Amino acid sequence: ARPLRPNLVKRAFNLHVGLSHFHEDLRHIHLKRLEAVVSTQSTGTLIGHLQDVVLEDEFQDLQEQFLSQNCEEFEDEDENKLIYTDIYNKYIDTLEGYICKRLEELQPGFTMSKLLTLIQARKDEVDPELFETLASLADFGLFKETMLNYKSEKDNEMGDFPSLVVTSLACGLPLRP
Repeated sequence: ARPLRPNLVKRAFNLHVGLSHFHEDLRHIHLKRLEAVVSTQSTGTLIGHLQDVVLEDEFQDLQEQFLSQNCEEFEDEDENKLIYTDIYNKYIDTLEGYICKRLEELQPGFTMSKLLTLIQARKDEVDPELFETLASLADFGLFKETMLNYKSEKDNEMGDFPSLVVTSLACGLPLRP
């Protein structure tokens, strides 16, 4: 057997090193793709959890109760009263606090900054009603509009005459709503 020439050994070594780098690059690419898949799944899961939380009866009741207790303070005028700011801040604390608490329970490692970044980056994937609910936490004008709409609906349900006397057809006795 002939001894290997130094040049051939060097080329074989370089080839081996090159293949090692190639395998490392492939591994790196594979890990990046895997991270992207996991991130997409995690993103979808977080958005799914968020939608679930906002649709929960407890969240809906909390929001309904807040709107009902505070809507009478709001008037459809261009000028805003100082109390609106206090009510808005309480609204944010109440609803955002509930959302954060539930998401922390459902998705370990959750942070509000992660959620906000995610929603901003993928707003096309977020349900429009969910987006509006979240926007009301970040946009005072939308919050005020929500309050005024709720107040209007509440007034329509009660009628314009709260002391209206309704007569029962069954017995002719006046009933008060």
